[in-house]
Amino acid sequence: MDTKALKKDLELTVQELSSAYEELSLLYRMSGVFSSLSIDEICSRMLDEAFETIGVKTGAVLLYDEKQNDLRTKVFRGSWDPGRRFPRDSSIIWKSIESKKPSAFCRFAESEYAGYIPDIRSIMVCPIFGKVKLIGAIVVADKEKEEEFFSHDTKLLMAIASQAGLAIENAFLYTELEVLLVGAIKSLVKALEATSYWTAGHTERVTEYALGIGQILNLDSDLLEKLKICSLLHDIGKIATPKEILNKGEGLSESEWIEIKKHPGVGAEILGEMKQFKDVILGIKYHHEHWDGRKSIFGKKFDEIPLLARILSVADTYDALTSDRPYRPKRTKDDAVKEIKRCSGSQFDPVIVEAFLLWTVDID
Repeated sequence: MDTKALKKDLELTVQELSSAYEELSLLYRMSGVFSSLSIDEICSRMLDEAFETIGVKTGAVLLYDEKQNDLRTKVFRGSWDPGRRFPRDSSIIWKSIESKKPSAFCRFAESEYAGYIPDIRSIMVCPIFGKVKLIGAIVVADKEKEEEFFSHDTKLLMAIASQAGLAIENAFLYTELEVLLVGAIKSLVKALEATSYWTAGHTERVTEYALGIGQILNLDSDLLEKLKICSLLHDIGKIATPKEILNKGEGLSESEWIEIKKHPGVGAEILGEMKQFKDVILGIKYHHEHWDGRKSIFGKKFDEIPLLARILSVADTYDALTSDRPYRPKRTKDDAVKEIKRCSGSQFDPVIVEAFLLWTVDID
C-alpha cells in the first residue's frame, strides 16, 4: 500500500474513532444528566444537546398522548408551531416511529411530505422509546451551515433519544407513584384530622405556606417535593396523642404539653422504615426545634436543624396563630406576621423568616 493510500486510511480511521468517541462521550454525559431531571427538563436538555452537537436551527420534542393517540409538542426551538398535534398517519414522523428507526430528508421541500411542516428545507426524525412503550419523537431541521444530515448526525440523535427515552419513562413512573403516594398521604391526614375539629384543614394550609416559602428560597423541584411530603405528614405523630388532649377546650397543663411535644418524634418513628424519605423524616422530627436551641425538644440549634424543619416551623406556627383553638381565638394575619418577626433569631431561622415575609407580600 502506498503512502497516500495509507494516509487516507489513517484519516478515515481517525475520523471514525473521533465520531465513536463523540457518541460515547454524549451517551456517558446524558446518562448522568438525565437521571436527576424532571420530564420538562429532560426534553429541554435533549434539544440543547441536539442543537449543540448537530448544529440545527429548528427542533422539537414530541410526546405521545395515549388517550388521543397522537403526538403533542413538549418543547421546541426555532421555526415550529407549538400548538400543532400530530395524529397517527403516514407522515415521516409516524413512519419513523413505526419502523423504530430514524429518518432524514435533506430535500424535504421536494419530497412527498412537502408542506407537512412549513418552512423546513431538511429534516431528521428519531423515535423515542423507553423499555416498554413509545415515548414520542425528536425532530431536528435545517443545519446551521445548510449541510446535509449525515450518518454521524443520525447516530448522535439516536444516542440522545435512547438515553432520554429511558429517563422520561422512569420520570413518568416516578410521577405516577408520586401521585399515588401523595393521594394516600392526604387520605391518611384527613383520617387523622377527622379526630379533631380544631385541626381540620391545618395540614393543607401548612403545606401551601411551606411551599410558598420554599419557592421564595428558590429550592429545586426535588427539594420542593420533599417539603410537600414533609408538610403533609408533619403531624402524623399526633395519631398517638390522646383525643382528649387534642380536643381539650381550655389551656393545656404542663404534662399535657409534654404529651403534645412527643408527636414529632413519634411521627419520625412511624415513618422510620421509609429509608428513601430520610430528609422528610428528619424534617418532621425537628420541626418544633427552636433556632437558638433554648426550647428545643431534641437539643438541636442553628444549622443542626434541617432546612425542611426550619421552613415547616414557620409555616406551622403561622397557621396555628391564624386558626381558632378551643383555648384562644385566632389572631389576625398582621398580628401573626408581627409575632413571627418578633421571634426571628430565637424560635425561627432569620433567613426563613425573611423568605416568609417576602411570600406574605406576594400573596397580599
